[in-house]
Amino acid sequence: FSVFCQELDIKATVNTTGYTYETQIGDEEATQSEAILIKPSIIGSYSSRRLSASLSANQSIVKKTSDSDIDTDTDSNSATQNYTDLKYTTTLTLIENALTLSLNGAQSYRNVNQQQDYFSDKVLASGGLTKTSNNNAQLSFSIPNPLYFGFDLQSTYSKTKTDQSQESTTGIDNNNLGVTARLYQGKNIRAVNFDISAQYNDTSRSNFQNFKSTRVQGNLGFPIVNKVDFIVTAGLEEYDSGGAVFSNRSNIDTTSYGAGLKWKPSNERNLSLTYNQLEEDANRTKFVGLNLAWAFTSRTALNFDYGKRFYGDSYRLDFKHSLKSLRTSVSYSEDVTTFSRLGASTTTITGIFVCEFGSTELTDCFQPDSLDYQLQAGEEFRATSEIDTDITEEVLFRKSGTATIGYDKRRVKISVNANYSQTEYLESDRLNTNRRLSFNFSYALGRKSDISFVSTVTKNQRSEFEKADTIVTNNINFKRNIGRYLKLNIGARLLDRESDTLVRDGSDKRLTVGLNYTF
Repeated sequence: FSVFCQELDIKATVNTTGYTYETQIGDEEATQSEAILIKPSIIGSYSSRRLSASLSANQSIVKKTSDSDIDTDTDSNSATQNYTDLKYTTTLTLIENALTLSLNGAQSYRNVNQQQDYFSDKVLASGGLTKTSNNNAQLSFSIPNPLYFGFDLQSTYSKTKTDQSQESTTGIDNNNLGVTARLYQGKNIRAVNFDISAQYNDTSRSNFQNFKSTRVQGNLGFPIVNKVDFIVTAGLEEYDSGGAVFSNRSNIDTTSYGAGLKWKPSNERNLSLTYNQLEEDANRTKFVGLNLAWAFTSRTALNFDYGKRFYGDSYRLDFKHSLKSLRTSVSYSEDVTTFSRLGASTTTITGIFVCEFGSTELTDCFQPDSLDYQLQAGEEFRATSEIDTDITEEVLFRKSGTATIGYDKRRVKISVNANYSQTEYLESDRLNTNRRLSFNFSYALGRKSDISFVSTVTKNQRSEFEKADTIVTNNINFKRNIGRYLKLNIGARLLDRESDTLVRDGSDKRLTVGLNYTF
């Protein structure tokens, strides 16, 4: 139906699922348990010329008929547990092509300790979960079609809150204020080209002092011959943790500057080589920097950057390749950040599959036609990686990479994801490494039935002095529409976790039967 001559779409469902599962931990005997999950949910979207909004909300009611001894928390062992998950996004255009206001947020439940990933959920070992919420508002301004000077400005305020954290049973309550600005030359300035960007963040922390960061990067170029410029570059990184000492690094502030050449055969292709000097305290390091932004075709693009930062060699990579049915994406980044900044990030996310807002299943997704697809109301990109850090207020130095291959043709949808992250907790001198490989397959048996299979292998190493836990999960699900509004779901899951720590070594076998009714 329509409201004020604009499009409003609302879908409400109730999903009831019965679980029977067998769990075995360490050298203890296996336990049999049953549970019922009742999940009413609503998904809505609204779209007009100036406003678009999407909302996903669901209430999970878990009734356990028998409990295993995995959960040690009294509340999690109660007969009935309730969870409310929310997710929303809103974009309001205040001035067309110039000024927009965005509101985003989510409430979900996740593990305080990420070694419990896949093993703890709302049915099994729910005592390890804690409620997490983040909300942010972003005001974005840009000069449309700049003739002489281009200017972009983004100001962001976000709030992240959890019921528990590694530092405190009362959780974290962090605010973050961020400002990002960019100044560059317009199309009528030809004698010189420049691009200066700056980023400032101030994050409050409940159990630590504020963490502030400033990053500035500038490039100035002068044409010397056709399509070749002489460029001067400089960069600055400053971090302030309020007097807290980084246990393994005395100082992570750096300054760099250099000069070189830039070749730009077209607007979408450029290559820069610079000779630079990095200064860190009294230490000076000379290096050759490389920056490549190259669109091979309208469907294939590569961005690569090499330089040096306080930890040594620094890399950034973003590659996308798109065929009619097959898509490939590879990305890698390195950053100094915090858990609250990661959870409330407003960085534009792109992906291979576009899904219904709030959906986690590949069957509800499709591959867009272009690399720069613009999301419509009620849509979001399927996440290829997750935040795999512990819930903590520490400052993190994080290296993360993702490689994804997606296939979508007729009845078959396939997604293969490889994720890597290395997180250095700077204030406790701990190194966490996660590796994950997942295979997701969906096949439409007909107009009314489909089958899906998901297999994931995860290696989680909590510190460099411990051997990594290995978690293997295999899921198979069958769905059939048995009426206009009613669906039948049948599934099975096998989970196995191998660990040198006996109390962490375990397995879980699960069978599910569910009915989903759409109003």
